[in-house]
Amino acid sequence: MKTFFSRFPKIVVALIAQGIALIVLAGLVLLASYIVTPPYPLWVLVILQGVLAAFISCRIGLPCWWRIIQIALPIGLYLGLTYKVNPWLALGIFVVLWLVFFNAIKERVPLYLTNNTTREALKKLVKRRRNVRFLDLGAGLGGNVVYMSQLPNVQRSDGVETAPIPYLVARLFTLLRGGHIYAMDLWKTKVEYYDVVYAFLSPEPMEKLWQKLSNEMVSGSVFVSNSFAVPDVEPSEVWELNDSRKTKLYIYHI
Repeated sequence: MKTFFSRFPKIVVALIAQGIALIVLAGLVLLASYIVTPPYPLWVLVILQGVLAAFISCRIGLPCWWRIIQIALPIGLYLGLTYKVNPWLALGIFVVLWLVFFNAIKERVPLYLTNNTTREALKKLVKRRRNVRFLDLGAGLGGNVVYMSQLPNVQRSDGVETAPIPYLVARLFTLLRGGHIYAMDLWKTKVEYYDVVYAFLSPEPMEKLWQKLSNEMVSGSVFVSNSFAVPDVEPSEVWELNDSRKTKLYIYHI
């Protein structure tokens, strides 16, 4: 089933999941009518719609982080209709969300932010190197780039980001605190210049990303992936960090 739905864009699969969920919900309501006399609270049905759509999404091939979107969609529509939200306000909220989570749709990469424990691990990783050139692929709000730029043995700290609002925030942050952010597609980034390349993306692009990095990065450089391993490639090291989410860093020596 997942193979069948993989031919469609993710947004289409999400809408299909909502449609299937609506049919299942209608069947459940019909069965429930023999036990509990309708009508039923509309807000309960809306939540059930979202939960069913989230469950179905994972079963038909959507990355499981889409569950949040699938639950939020019917609830958002319900709240908008109930409280008669101005359509222009709703459009504005949608545009802002699109500008923030642009890569979730374009590259299937949600906005993940690196925590301080992980940054300390990156510091430990590079401490034995001199004149380090660091690159963050998908730099988000720029926190890693700024942090690494302030280490004495880091010669240059760069990041690339294409989601408009995170890029603007990161651009301002690096102008004030150090480092460089570029509005650049990670697939067009020249990685051979860097000693340490870091990414916190999603499972979706890892195989393709590894093909790029293994072909372009120079011998002796390091690729670090937060949480997502490269399929069918044994990492040189795996660091499990002592944070709340038990972050794993997959380290690949080129």
